[in-house]
Amino acid sequence: MPRQSERVGRSGEYLVASLLSLHADTVMIVPHSAEADIVFDVDHTLYKCQVKTQSKIQTHRVSWQFDFRRGAFTKSRQYDKDAIDVYALVALGPHKVVFTFADGKKQITIKDKEMQAMDSLKNVENLFKELRCQQTL
Repeated sequence: MPRQSERVGRSGEYLVASLLSLHADTVMIVPHSAEADIVFDVDHTLYKCQVKTQSKIQTHRVSWQFDFRRGAFTKSRQYDKDAIDVYALVALGPHKVVFTFADGKKQITIKDKEMQAMDSLKNVENLFKELRCQQTL
């Protein structure tokens, strides 16, 4: 039986995959041992997505904190350069997803008020627009 943290992580992956599938023909959740959690395509270009899921808000800060490093059970906590194209930050409580690009940060904190106001459908739409713009550069 999987650990509770694995179940939380897998729930976030399925939520992100469902959002990505609204705009991509190919969305694959990859095996647990891979660096990326999801691979998806935008106009015949594949992108690697790492999903970071939190099930609980940090009550003392009234915010959601996401760690961009690998799990505590891995030798190297940092992802290799170019291993991840996009992070999907999932707050399971309010069922919100925020997409952000890999930029070398180790963590990010999002205030609950901002998370609650987030429109996940609009966010994924903006992600695909941005990826298409990057392809034309």
